[in-house]
Amino acid sequence: MKKQIINTCVIIALNIMASTAQTEQTSQTAHEFSVFGGGGLSALNYQLSSGDATRGAGGDFGVGYAYFFGSQLGIRTGVGIALYNAKTGHDGIKTVITNLADSEGARFDLHTTLDNYSETQKTTYLNIPIMAQFQTDDKQGFCAAGGFKIGIPLSSKYSSSSATLTNAGYYPEPDNWATVQEFAGYGVFAGRKFTGNLDLGVSVMLALEAGMKWDLGANFSLYTGAYFDCGLNSVAKSSSAPFVNYTAEHASDFTTNSVLPQLTRKVNIMAAGITVRLGFNL
Repeated sequence: MKKQIINTCVIIALNIMASTAQTEQTSQTAHEFSVFGGGGLSALNYQLSSGDATRGAGGDFGVGYAYFFGSQLGIRTGVGIALYNAKTGHDGIKTVITNLADSEGARFDLHTTLDNYSETQKTTYLNIPIMAQFQTDDKQGFCAAGGFKIGIPLSSKYSSSSATLTNAGYYPEPDNWATVQEFAGYGVFAGRKFTGNLDLGVSVMLALEAGMKWDLGANFSLYTGAYFDCGLNSVAKSSSAPFVNYTAEHASDFTTNSVLPQLTRKVNIMAAGITVRLGFNL
């Protein structure tokens, strides 16, 4: 009897070990695909030498893939589309463009004062995450991920409205000012609207996530939590273009470029919010 009990215990132990080994082998080759979406603070983060900057809201969505080396550890990648925006306001800002030529060829310096100037920047990035993921074995357990995201700009635009610009031309040779000739681009121009494209570069971001994993059965899992992305490099490209685009042929129809990077040289991407991910195993 005692021998039978020992044999039975050995058989049970062997079965448990075999079952555990099979489970671990299966989990070590687990492939998980997912779709995700999230939103919250999603901004171009910068500080201006003058004026106020406001971070905007946005979000991202995309598809992902994870390869698990065991039941708890894996590596995750994918592609996502992320939206970022910011807004800035200026009042009483002065700019100077030197050595311009008017319609008669005379050289002058264009002095511009900005009042009630408000500009919005919007950009769309293609993000590629490379992150390590940790999760507990519970059906409702903790999950965390950390790594990096590579952001590639797809579209970047700026727009301003209700701007008041006061232009004055200083002619060094006769030592004279021109301030009221609107046909030549001088004077007060109110209610101006400007739009254009931003030239932004690739972003490298530190990416962190933490939350809960919910086992839905039938190879499906639901991840809910919070995320934080912080740009490690500036995406603003240096530009030699002046803030005001002036041409002698159309002096009164001048336009403006964005305050990025005219009034700041450092622009980082930053995002934080809530994320939801639906994963399924193959």
